[in-house]
Amino acid sequence: MTASFLRRDLALAVTLIIGLFPLHAAAQKSAFTAEGERVYLYGNGSWSTKPDLTFSDLLEMELQQTRGSEAKDDRCTLIFGLRNGFAVHLSEVAAELQFLDRDGLYLLTRRVTFKNPRAGKVRFAETQLQLALGCEGFASFDVVDVPTCRMDDGTKIEDCFNSFSIVED
Repeated sequence: MTASFLRRDLALAVTLIIGLFPLHAAAQKSAFTAEGERVYLYGNGSWSTKPDLTFSDLLEMELQQTRGSEAKDDRCTLIFGLRNGFAVHLSEVAAELQFLDRDGLYLLTRRVTFKNPRAGKVRFAETQLQLALGCEGFASFDVVDVPTCRMDDGTKIEDCFNSFSIVED
């Protein structure tokens, strides 16, 4: 009889605690360093010493601009923006993009590398395409891999691909 009262009291206490401190969608775990400093561990493998829960935990990439070449009709420069929604600064993020024509057929692959994307900020990078119709020669692109995703201290974040999002107009 005492055990059932203890279980009921424990369940009530957990319910009260959850009600007083609702869980945030980007809930994180915390740990302590050997020096006793608290660090917050995020689901994507990154970590921070600041418990900021306002970050989206996404890397959001958007095609910002297309520029045709005045000198060559078959050249196209694409400028991409990457918003770092992680709670940590990154030293480098590289995305493998596959470009498709209007029929959804594969055209080519390009790597776009963003250097030093800071937490909560947008960083820009560009790539060039050489297509028969210039910038009109592709209809869409997909991110097929994120082979490089490192924090400032060189630590590789293993799950960047699942945190990657393409923002479309």
